[in-house]
Amino acid sequence: MKKLFVIGMAVLLLVVFTMPAMAKVKIGGIVFTDFYYLNRDKDNASYRGVSDGTTSYNQTAIQVPNITRLYTRWTNEDNVGMYIELGLGQDGGNLNQSASNGVSLRHAYGWWDMSPNFQIMVGKTQTPFSPLNPSQLLGTRSGSVNIIGVGYGDYYSSREAQIRGTFKFGKVARLEIALVDPNGTMAGGTSATWNAWPVGPWFDYSAQNTVIPRIDIGVPLRFGPVAVYPGVLWQRRAVDNPTGLTGAPVDDNVTTLIGSLGIKAGFGPFGAAAEVNYGQNWGNTRGLAGISPAALISFASLRQDNNINNADTYSLWIDLNYKFGPVTPHIMYGQMGTNNKFDTLKMSAKTKMFGFSVPIDLAKGFRIRPEVMWYDDGDIDIDTMDSVKFGKYAIYGVQFQITF
Repeated sequence: MKKLFVIGMAVLLLVVFTMPAMAKVKIGGIVFTDFYYLNRDKDNASYRGVSDGTTSYNQTAIQVPNITRLYTRWTNEDNVGMYIELGLGQDGGNLNQSASNGVSLRHAYGWWDMSPNFQIMVGKTQTPFSPLNPSQLLGTRSGSVNIIGVGYGDYYSSREAQIRGTFKFGKVARLEIALVDPNGTMAGGTSATWNAWPVGPWFDYSAQNTVIPRIDIGVPLRFGPVAVYPGVLWQRRAVDNPTGLTGAPVDDNVTTLIGSLGIKAGFGPFGAAAEVNYGQNWGNTRGLAGISPAALISFASLRQDNNINNADTYSLWIDLNYKFGPVTPHIMYGQMGTNNKFDTLKMSAKTKMFGFSVPIDLAKGFRIRPEVMWYDDGDIDIDTMDSVKFGKYAIYGVQFQITF
């Protein structure tokens, strides 16, 4: 990690000191420090693997998660630019693995504005699909990935390697089309084994071949104080397994298709944002939807007859805020649900979140964010079987933010 940090700093300094005189450079960053109390009930503590199911789990934590960042932005007189951002801090684990010394690459991309109406961008950054997020920020390394509501209402298309073209239509509309690396699966893993018993997504695919890149499309539309964000994500992977589960070959396709619609509005001190996503086989493509039960069964599964079950998933959230000078309270609600099959038996899971986040600007570059969030991991319901309960938990605390 130290070697990666040294290399990253060397790259940033190289960019700064080797640029032409006409180029412009900005260097900045932000440090996030989470201070919170985590309370899991018995079922949730068992599900998360921090108790045997006979006791609840109650812990206080102070962490620097790797949403802490250092960045540099460079542009020149030919409308070419570059952006590099490193993430610093705890890059995984939970309260028992809280060494806040990781270094990772968050963004590395460049662009060329070929004309006032067209831009080409290449590199690693967020795709144009599902661009909005709720204002939930406390507890990234709580052990349940509590950041921007993933797993409880938000789908984040993630920062991925891509080639993107952006067409501008005046000030009202843009068309963004990205070809995204089609390999890999959703962050959080390709399977889940819970303390109760193992459930989906039962990957037994010996080969998952890709030919066409994933395609992410976003069409931001702005109408005065209201912005609308429709989008679509599509990916197809060929499944080739000569033996399958029963000795018969599998020759099929897994298609991931997700539609998204977001809206964001501001009227004086009042602001609102919301987004809904719906589609199939979210887990079979790159992205971040958390590690809640609804996220962990969002993969296509292979049945005993070697046919493939598609997983249908939705997520939605709403975030309302009102600005009182330096204080901007947010109230949020979100939920996520998946319908899948355990072989031929119907299976479903639903998760929810609700809470408050209140950023307060105390000085230039210094902000605190008290946050209280309640999470419900629900249960897994499977035909003819007993439900598996995953319980509830809450996070109470404050996040400190220092920006330069």
